[in-house]
Amino acid sequence: MTRETGVRVVLAGGGSGGHITPALAIYEGLREALGDALDALYVGTARGLEAELVPRAGVPFATIHAAALLKPGWASKVRGGLMSARGVAEAYRLLRRVKPDVVVGTGGYVSGPVGLAAVLQHVPLVLQEQNVWPGFTNRALARRARCICLPYAEAVRHLPDGSRALVTGNPVRPSLLAMSREEARAHWGLGPDDLLVVASGGSQGAPALNGFMIRMWPEFERRPRVHLLWATGPRRFEAAMRALPAGAVDHERLKVLPYLYEMDRALRAADVAVGRAGANTCNEVLAAGVAAVLVPSPFVAENHQQKNAEHLARTGAAVMVEEARLDEDGPGALTDLLDDAGKRQAMAAAARRAFKPDALARIVGAVLAAAGRNGRI
Repeated sequence: MTRETGVRVVLAGGGSGGHITPALAIYEGLREALGDALDALYVGTARGLEAELVPRAGVPFATIHAAALLKPGWASKVRGGLMSARGVAEAYRLLRRVKPDVVVGTGGYVSGPVGLAAVLQHVPLVLQEQNVWPGFTNRALARRARCICLPYAEAVRHLPDGSRALVTGNPVRPSLLAMSREEARAHWGLGPDDLLVVASGGSQGAPALNGFMIRMWPEFERRPRVHLLWATGPRRFEAAMRALPAGAVDHERLKVLPYLYEMDRALRAADVAVGRAGANTCNEVLAAGVAAVLVPSPFVAENHQQKNAEHLARTGAAVMVEEARLDEDGPGALTDLLDDAGKRQAMAAAARRAFKPDALARIVGAVLAAAGRNGRI
């Protein structure tokens, strides 16, 4: 590839699936737009989930050191600062070697050193934020970026003055949009009258949601139409399997996995989704057009999941249940949806209305514009 014909892109984002999935969607969108003219490199850490998911997706991958800066305690902040400073030096050397036309950051602590190295070398920087409340890294870099692509208009007011914001919606991988509900349900062996509940606590899993699913299984088992497809999180899989009632593990209507690599196919087939309110979960719920029960994590930085869940609840696409009230309010919220087809259909329709199907195309256009190629903001 020559510099005249190719577009060289460095993508950075990691730590959780909420930052990785949109970066991979942008990569797929660029690949579709550019074909062999795309020369891409994904930068993450060796410890983050990106070290598994990015190579699995067939994207060239490099690592630097990085750590969170917002952990409680001065010792953690000092360690995070020192690790991030090392990461900036590593990212600077990497960009000097790769010479990208544009850098794309989707958030997470690895995105900070790469984005700062891009700013120091005057490489165009495009940011993509997934949450109603923008993350620390994207807020810190926003004024230095060519543009920051936002999921919702209300996110604009949380950015520093002088940020160039573009409200695009969140991207999803093209595979989710290309798949029909009928194809997805056939993949999971579902009949026309079956009801599928898809449950996941996100890429890391969530003990509160796992416990809730364990307690709900006897109720599901009593309902002959209900199937449960449940991802526990890799570190929590064995404990969840041990905690299930006798005989549940082999039940034909229960499928338990450590991680659901086919989440796009699962949500497209689902009647109800149960999960955290990370940006990726929220966006895929909208894209799939499925009713959702969202339980925001109370442990995430700056409580951004609560704000995401409140936004979807206001649109009518989801019911929000606080984790502290999961045992009291969760069973009723879930069984109400299973019992009321009209309510499920109304929430699914609200989700489809809230989804922005051109988000990926608009973000790809912004990236190409920043690279000085055929794209416009």
